[in-house]
Amino acid sequence: MKGYFIIVLIIFITGSSFSQNVGIIRNNYISTYYDSMLMTDIEVFDSATIQLGSLNPMTGVALPIGNTAYNSGINLNGATLNPYANQYYIGSGTNMLTFDMNSGDITNNVPISGPLPSSTFQNIRFNPSDTIIYGMVPNNFYSSYFDTIVMSTIEVLDSTQIRFGYLNPNSGAYSLIGNTSFGNIYTLAGNSIDPYQMVYYYSSVTSLIGVDIYTGNIFSAVPIQVPPTAIFENITYSCADTAIYGITRQNFISSYYDPFLMVDMEVLDSTTFRLSRINPNTGEVTFISPYNIGVGGNLTGGSFIDPNTMTFFFSHGNQIVGVSLITGLITSSVERTFPDGGFTFDMMRSSMNCYGALRMRENTASLAENTEAMFNVTLYPNPVDNVLSILVDSPINKVVILDCKGVLMFETNQQSINIDNLPSGIYIAKVWLSNGAIAVRKFVKN
Repeated sequence: MKGYFIIVLIIFITGSSFSQNVGIIRNNYISTYYDSMLMTDIEVFDSATIQLGSLNPMTGVALPIGNTAYNSGINLNGATLNPYANQYYIGSGTNMLTFDMNSGDITNNVPISGPLPSSTFQNIRFNPSDTIIYGMVPNNFYSSYFDTIVMSTIEVLDSTQIRFGYLNPNSGAYSLIGNTSFGNIYTLAGNSIDPYQMVYYYSSVTSLIGVDIYTGNIFSAVPIQVPPTAIFENITYSCADTAIYGITRQNFISSYYDPFLMVDMEVLDSTTFRLSRINPNTGEVTFISPYNIGVGGNLTGGSFIDPNTMTFFFSHGNQIVGVSLITGLITSSVERTFPDGGFTFDMMRSSMNCYGALRMRENTASLAENTEAMFNVTLYPNPVDNVLSILVDSPINKVVILDCKGVLMFETNQQSINIDNLPSGIYIAKVWLSNGAIAVRKFVKN
């Protein structure tokens, strides 16, 4: 347990050196014409462009990264980033887009493909402890019949199952993990990965489902224990204290009898919002906010945790709101602005939480060989005195050695590294492989 909290502290410190909050700045273009019948000006949506952008959550200022805007649509059901490679990933129809977080350019645009007929890979999340992108693949089942009126065969969706898998963003190919089929419902309420225990969490409306990343089997499935008419959403894992947070939105309903329709009618009276924490083993939700904070999250806007200030940031309409993980009270609320143009800021993601996290639960079952082959990187010996060797099947492009504060010590492309001049302590090695994978490993210098 002592070692566990040391690692958490390392991540807390390291993450602050690489913090970057990015998302998609979308700009809508509108034209107007005069309607002589209505005798008024009518606005018409013409087109939209997207740019990768950065956001300052304390000022609300969103600025584009680079100068290139793209005429492309995006899927609002999944986006993630790789802080080690400085890449941001988001779906566009049946394709996966890769943005360079330094230049803002789209560096890769590939069709999504895999063993199922589905060409969608959703609810994606990058795992910083093994540098793999995980997500859900809907598997639809159809039947067909011949329609004698239209004289053609019609396909009908009978059912949907969900499979768990991982995605190679360079090729767009996804692979399934295990044989478990999940229910046919998952929500935009959020998903998250515990990089220490290697568990992927998502909401299926009333339950929190944990998926074992190693096997693709159910790790846990618990009912979300919230009051009636309440929803737990904007799910976000915190590496600073290894807890899962979110916003509990509770609707208060009253009813009246409508004599015309002769039926009871329900009316929404009010809604409350509280920062909350959920126990993934029991589903128990604990309110952090002592009372209604009055604002809730925008599911397509995204949320993230700043481990340095222990703040939960989320998008609420045109506001960026910060709430303390300690008190549950609002610490900041600023209007989102676009000095260089923009209409909205979608799919906000941050690199500061869980940077450099290292897995604590090892694989007790066999993982798919192709997954293990892509990311099987071992440092030897560990602890080390003089020469550190990197054991890996793929050629190495680059190795970066960081200290526990995230400070760059040196860079090399060698598999055997002389570290005799390094002071004793804990270090992180980032290894770039020729197959596009990036592995992050911890080692101790004696």
